[in-house]
Amino acid sequence: MADRAPKPERKLQLSPTRIATYLACRVMYKYDYIEKIGKFYHKSRPGNSFGATLHQALQQFHEAGGSAAENASDLTSRAMTSWRSAGFTDQQEEAAHKELAIEVLQKYHVLAMERVDLTRVFLSEKMLKYDMGAFILSGRVDRIDEYVADGTLEIIDYKSGRMEVTDDQVRSALAMCIYQLLAKRLYPERRVFATIHALRSGATASAELTAEELNVWEDEIKGIALEIIEKDWSAIRPVYLPDTCPTCDFLSRCDRYWKAARRMD
Repeated sequence: MADRAPKPERKLQLSPTRIATYLACRVMYKYDYIEKIGKFYHKSRPGNSFGATLHQALQQFHEAGGSAAENASDLTSRAMTSWRSAGFTDQQEEAAHKELAIEVLQKYHVLAMERVDLTRVFLSEKMLKYDMGAFILSGRVDRIDEYVADGTLEIIDYKSGRMEVTDDQVRSALAMCIYQLLAKRLYPERRVFATIHALRSGATASAELTAEELNVWEDEIKGIALEIIEKDWSAIRPVYLPDTCPTCDFLSRCDRYWKAARRMD
C-alpha cells in the first residue's frame, strides 16, 4: 500500500482577538493558540454572558427582519429565551443584568426603527476572511448594513459594556480597522466605514479609513504575522507585565513557573 502524502500545513489564521492577544503578551498567545490550554484557565464572567446573550438576540432579530418585522417585546423575549447564566455570582446579580438587557434592547429597537428605510442588513454575525499570502486574515463582524441609496457598507460592532464612544476611538480600535480592511478587500467597489454601537446608552461613533491608512494597517498586520510564523515558541517564557498580568486568567500558571524558577536559583 502506497504511503499517504502528508497533509499540507494549514495557513496561520489571524483575527483581531489573536493579534490583540499577541500584542498584549506573547506567553498568553502561546497558551491560547499554540498549546491550546485556554479551556482549562478561562473563567466565565457576567459581562461575557450578558454580551453573548445580547449578540444572539440581535442576530436573530435582524435575521427575522428587524424592526420592520418584530416589535420590542419580540426582541426582549429572544434575549430571555436564550439567556446565559454562566459567571453570575448570585441570582440578584443575574436578575439585575436581565433588567438591564430588557432596557438596552427596548432602546435598541427604537434606534433600529429610525434606520428601517435607510439601510438593510447585508451580513449578520459573519466571518470575513481574506488570503494575505502567508496567512489568512479573518474577523467575525456583528453586522454589516448596506445603505439603500448608494450601496455603502457600514460595519457595526456592538459593545455591551460601554456607555460612551468617540470617532477617534473607532479610528484607533484594532478590530474596527481590521474589519474595514477585510470589507474593503472583499468589496473594493464599495464605500466602507465602521461604527461602534455602545448598547447600554445607544451612543454610536464612526470612522472611515482612507486607502492609504488601510495599506499601512495591512503592512503592519503582515509584519505581526511574520513574527508569529517565525517565532520559536519553545523559547518563550513568562515575564511579568504589570498592565496585563493582574487580570490574566493564566496568572496562576505563570506564577507556578516563577516560583519554580526561584527555587532553581
